[in-house]
Amino acid sequence: MPRQSEWTRRAVLRLAWGGIIVAGALTIEPLVKYLTSQEDRLQSPLVLYTKPLDKNSDWQNTAKARVWVRRDALGVMALVATCTHLGCEVNYHPEKKEWLCPCHGSIYDVEGRPISGPAPKALPRVAVELQKDGSLMINTAKQVGMEFRI
Repeated sequence: MPRQSEWTRRAVLRLAWGGIIVAGALTIEPLVKYLTSQEDRLQSPLVLYTKPLDKNSDWQNTAKARVWVRRDALGVMALVATCTHLGCEVNYHPEKKEWLCPCHGSIYDVEGRPISGPAPKALPRVAVELQKDGSLMINTAKQVGMEFRI
């Protein structure tokens, strides 16, 4: 005569709950490491940009992530490409002349002003200073207005 299984419904549910608790506990450490990562943050608020900028140039990415510069008819400006909704890095699409946030779909115009999506305000403009050698010193710690140019 075949032996009856000793697994009760209650024992199976206890095992399942134990597995859920263990799986949840194992995901806490990687999640905390991801959320507190310093990988994409600037090491210094000062960013040096040495490449030449033509008049009416498109946005140029600096060597440091998220800092972009541009020269238009009024002068040189810089911004930090961090979405004002939840801080995701936005990407510039020159063919559309728009900044797009891959996380929640915010769209900014070429100047960094929000067009649609959950973003509440424009991309942060930061101070730029022309150095004696012609390079640009960008201070990401000092926000300026949308009209600021050098």
